[in-house]
Amino acid sequence: MIQLTEYETCTVQLSQDEAHELATLTRGSVDRTQQPRVVERLTPSAEAGTYDIQPGPYVGRFRLRSGRVVDIASRFPFQDLVALLGLGRRASLLRHEATSALGGAGLMDLIALAFVREAERIAGQGLAKGYKQAVIARPPYIGVPAVTAHLNAHGGRADRLVTTAKRLTADIALNRLIASAHGKLSQLNYQDKQLEVRLRQLAPVFRNVNGYEEGVRDAPQLQPPPTRYKEVYELARAVLDHRTALPSGIGLAGVGVLFNMTKIWENYVGCWLKTQQPAAVVHNQYPIPLADTGPARTARADFVVERGGRPVAVYDAKYRPWREWPTTDEMYQLFTYASRLRVGHAALVYPGRETTAAQMTMGNVLIETIAVPLEQAAT
Repeated sequence: MIQLTEYETCTVQLSQDEAHELATLTRGSVDRTQQPRVVERLTPSAEAGTYDIQPGPYVGRFRLRSGRVVDIASRFPFQDLVALLGLGRRASLLRHEATSALGGAGLMDLIALAFVREAERIAGQGLAKGYKQAVIARPPYIGVPAVTAHLNAHGGRADRLVTTAKRLTADIALNRLIASAHGKLSQLNYQDKQLEVRLRQLAPVFRNVNGYEEGVRDAPQLQPPPTRYKEVYELARAVLDHRTALPSGIGLAGVGVLFNMTKIWENYVGCWLKTQQPAAVVHNQYPIPLADTGPARTARADFVVERGGRPVAVYDAKYRPWREWPTTDEMYQLFTYASRLRVGHAALVYPGRETTAAQMTMGNVLIETIAVPLEQAAT
């Protein structure tokens, strides 16, 4: 296993094929397969056959064609990562071939956590329902007589009755898929024992839903799921797919998954801003025109806070440890955004161990750097 930490450079021995495959996942790659740019830099080191690898903002695990597993850990403590992924925000799931489930930085916890938070959300909104044809062989009889079933069961006896009717039920194909994944995840042990508790608490939700014994290949080809089911549906298929099956005992194989931590942190900052300023409107990826004349150039601010229909502040999410003073490039960026929006407040927001802030002024713009504790997350 190749064990890496996001944004930290590590020297690793690689074959030529492994180096080529990882090179296709670098930011400078011209690869056209739409794979995520997992690696920031990959360069040969002083020793033959070794390379310096710097991963980007992805956390998770995937397998190389050679069979070696790449495990990328978060730069933050695991419990912070659990808090960040447990916010109810959506994470990008990317499926690969089966990978080792042993060692590394708690991949099983990440997968189960992603599934649990989505399943809890679906349960809170209520499981989707559909009509199912039911055969009623005992009173009270509803629906219409079922002649064939009556003949098969009672030989057409006049003193017996069998009817058929449509009943609204949660036992539909979509929920069976989710229930099957829940059953498989419930068999595993996790570093975070609270996950096991949350999985057990979901069991009554699927009590009247039949799962698929052999996983996703037994499931019929489903129509695209409702929007609210999209994330949990993709997670369930990944968990149940025979090519990416999670282990039922001591792990031998696990699903390959990568979480884009930059996007997840942006989601958290947006959630945090809305709780801090409930009376304001928070826009994400807000377009800012940079030029008044000439070719149109538009930048996008991570978040703009608006009151009374006018912008009042701009925020940029930075997924790295808090630093007291922004870099020169960051100062220019924030000052440009604030000037174009005609606001007097701009801030960078980082994950931190405790609430910390520093301020400076640049012209008529107040620039802040803010550290937000992950334990403030609302689950």
